[in-house]
Amino acid sequence: MKISFLTLGIAETNAYFVENDSELLLIDPSGEPERIISKLSSMDKPLIGILLTHAHFDHIAALDAVLAYKDVPVYMHPEEVDFLDDPEKNGSAKFAIHGLPIITSQATPKLQEEGFMQIGQFKINVLHTPGHSPGSLTYVFDDFAIVGDTLFNNGIGRTDLYRGNYETLIDSIKDKIFELDETLPLYPGHGPSTTVEQEYMNPFLNG
Repeated sequence: MKISFLTLGIAETNAYFVENDSELLLIDPSGEPERIISKLSSMDKPLIGILLTHAHFDHIAALDAVLAYKDVPVYMHPEEVDFLDDPEKNGSAKFAIHGLPIITSQATPKLQEEGFMQIGQFKINVLHTPGHSPGSLTYVFDDFAIVGDTLFNNGIGRTDLYRGNYETLIDSIKDKIFELDETLPLYPGHGPSTTVEQEYMNPFLNG
């Protein structure tokens, strides 16, 4: 299994491409849809699904354009379905005063809660890791996990957006992510990858 990514949009958000021998998943189509579509077309494998770690604007900005290119199922937590078409909830309204566009999506997602999921040949352990947002999900594959904005390399997600909660975020990190193998690579929504072991010394968790 391979993972690659593009860092896209005004918030420099990571969009991840996970591939096995014959299939491809896209996680968080964050922006600049032409670059995402160009990469998808160059990978020469069928896209079989789009997974959302959460539905903040900088993680869904290219969603509808990618779906127009390839109509595939979109998976997300039920707590955030109403974020897709509500700029107050997905955060884009907060930044419109700075000249950023209002972002919404018309996607009709499949609802995914915590537990095992299988898409094609991909087997994924899905963890509900709220705090940064109420429906944040972590996708645990055999060789790595994609953690969205729950945890960063030497940082944690912000909690000042709609329904964010600091205490809930810390509990999610310590009770869910830190229960994973300590050598497991973690791929966040922003910035470089890290590992569970490396984040044991995260100053935002040990301050």
